[in-house]
Amino acid sequence: MNKRTSFHLPAAFALLTSLLLPVCSWAENEIGFIEKFALAPDRAKVLGELVPGTEDWYFFHALHYQNTRDAAKLTDLLKQWKKRFPDSDRRQIIENREAMLGYDANPKKTLAFLRERLGLEFNHQQEVRDQKPDLPSVLDPKSIAREIFERDSIDNNQGLGSFSEEALEALVKNKVALDEHRRRALLGRLKRPDVPGLLELIAADLKTKESRGFGEFNIHRALLPEQLDALAKQLPGLPTQQPFVFAKLHKLAPSADVDVEFDAAEREAWLVRLWAYAKTLSPTFNSVKAHVLYMRLDHDRKKGVYDAARFLEYLKLPRSSNHVNPKWLEAQRDRQPQWDVNANLAEALPQHRPIGDDEALVRDYFLNIFQRAAAQNLGDIGPGMMVPYTDYVRSTWLKPVLAEALITSAQGNPEQWASLITPGEFQRLKDRVDIEFPSTNAPTFKPASGAQAGDDVQFDVTVKNTPKLIVKIYEVNALNFFLTQHRQLNTDLNLDGLVANSEQTHTFDTGPFKRTRQTFKFPALTGKRGAWIVEFIGGGRSSRALVRNGQWQVLQATGPSGDLLTVLDENGEQVKDAVVWLDGRKLTRDEKLGRIVVPFTAQPGMKQVVLADAEGTFATLAQFEHHAENYVLDAQFHIEREQLLARHEATLAVRTALMLGEAHLDPALLTEPKLTVTSTTHDGISTTHEFKDLKLTAGGVLTHDISVPERLGQLTVTLTGKVDVLSAGGQKRDISASHHWTLNGIEKTDATNDGHLSKFGGNYVFELLGRNGEPLADQQAVFTFKHR
Repeated sequence: MNKRTSFHLPAAFALLTSLLLPVCSWAENEIGFIEKFALAPDRAKVLGELVPGTEDWYFFHALHYQNTRDAAKLTDLLKQWKKRFPDSDRRQIIENREAMLGYDANPKKTLAFLRERLGLEFNHQQEVRDQKPDLPSVLDPKSIAREIFERDSIDNNQGLGSFSEEALEALVKNKVALDEHRRRALLGRLKRPDVPGLLELIAADLKTKESRGFGEFNIHRALLPEQLDALAKQLPGLPTQQPFVFAKLHKLAPSADVDVEFDAAEREAWLVRLWAYAKTLSPTFNSVKAHVLYMRLDHDRKKGVYDAARFLEYLKLPRSSNHVNPKWLEAQRDRQPQWDVNANLAEALPQHRPIGDDEALVRDYFLNIFQRAAAQNLGDIGPGMMVPYTDYVRSTWLKPVLAEALITSAQGNPEQWASLITPGEFQRLKDRVDIEFPSTNAPTFKPASGAQAGDDVQFDVTVKNTPKLIVKIYEVNALNFFLTQHRQLNTDLNLDGLVANSEQTHTFDTGPFKRTRQTFKFPALTGKRGAWIVEFIGGGRSSRALVRNGQWQVLQATGPSGDLLTVLDENGEQVKDAVVWLDGRKLTRDEKLGRIVVPFTAQPGMKQVVLADAEGTFATLAQFEHHAENYVLDAQFHIEREQLLARHEATLAVRTALMLGEAHLDPALLTEPKLTVTSTTHDGISTTHEFKDLKLTAGGVLTHDISVPERLGQLTVTLTGKVDVLSAGGQKRDISASHHWTLNGIEKTDATNDGHLSKFGGNYVFELLGRNGEPLADQQAVFTFKHR
């Protein structure tokens, strides 16, 4: 295929002129310096007013060296300029001027510069009358070898823009020598970390002055955990950089298939990994350490574990708070920074939320640690128990907590510890009524399923000053609640006027001070599906717990008649007798499809749906995506281009598929099918043929013969039909599919020949043919190749 390249001298010189003229796009306050520099009798002295290292400093110094023809200083300056500002347009102005100024001394160098800068190509061979050109007929494989292309692309492209992602990875694997600028361009485009030699490349870049540190490129954060460890060994200062630490912490997270919020074992394993790494960090990352410890402490107390050593390690991390000893903060001011309770570490710790206020956790830990130590008689019981903590916690804050722990755990006479608090605080503690649910309670219960017994419905309640505790159980009609309230169940239900299903009274002769943990069992609820509100009333106070025994979920797919819903139970098994309530309508299972069919809607989007059993005794609120009845005609058209000869016939093949969402329908459902073929000549004459009474079948191929006119330029084929939209009352809707071919484009140009590539055996042959297919010999052909 011929490739013509013309070079118009006036246009080229106009372009050169635009390249040589400085672009005055600087700020107005700098215009004065241009005038001062141009009119100054001593320009070298005026240059001293510029700030070293700025673009202006480089530009005007280079301009001065150019005007004085100081080639050595100009060369050195341009190298420094290029290193500091690789893509500077103003540097190109100086380079363009230097190339033109040096034409008399070295014209070849100037012309080579112009060819590269202007992208000029001179591919034509000079034509000599009555003389056969000396042209090769075989392409030399060496001239298109990959290494030739690679080296040429590297030399002529600082940003490596002509390299694909695969080619960039090959540069890394083959350890191709790159200068600093090209190496940084490569790292900026790499996406995959599993490339041999990548770590050496990253380490070399991070050691340069131009590097902005770890995290500058996306490939840094994409490194695998073992790669991060290996990189840290090569660069000892790396573990002190926040982006590296955050990347390392992020890599310790569980896989996307694990939900650490509900999987306690996986959550604990994750927290163990986090602390094993976080504890090795410098005090600069005290916020990371504290947040990881807080997450572990909160996780432990949900299991009923209160680790005093881990809690003390948390207290030793300084921060400003109401309970922190100010003397400890002052002593640590120059040793380690305070950590931020509101730090957002979501980048390092997925699903992490700022702590906000940790006083509730600290207080809970102190109460349990003091009570356990007193119960086990670990050392002296009294103010001495505070000694391990008073270096880090205010004694004035800790004394009331110790007093509460000892008094409420019935350690001796309550008046024995009254001296630790004020009389008012003692009286308030005596009068306080507690009905609390410990965090160790199970969040959910499973009902009986098949041969599998359900969970025992029981939970603990911490009570104080409740000599008489009334326990009422209200069964909630979840189905009615969801259908009327359109929200999830909570303990805020209005129970006024309702009669409890059962009621029990418990008495506790523990006095007004002692806090006790009582276990309440509800055997009547064990194994039974449903929802109940359990209300505890005593001492003028009421607390409620929501018991949900069972939770269903829904899976959906799209079928010919609507959205197909499958209801699954807690074990992932299909609930065959489940029903669905949507907008007040009850939908049941289609026995043939084995699913619940939800008809299409004219208002698609996420909708609330209630999943319930057939009797309506159990229900779950869920969501699904309600789809519209959207038909798509997917038609594939094919025609052999070699058949498209003037005054001949060609065979058009059509394979059709009628789609409704994800479902394939029988194309026979398409009514009034019609195939329209429009041929347009280069003279603008269009001819249309319509074919009706088509027989469309699933997987079948429809064929039709069409006539090819003279000078065919465009061929358009369209298949149309109508479908009945049931969600719109059976209204018919038009659907279509089409394809377009552009042909014989050479006839619209001045070209008299075109190239054709064919394969014969194992060789590719390029033929230059005229409009009538006649071979043209002794013509130059210019090829452009791209290596994969």
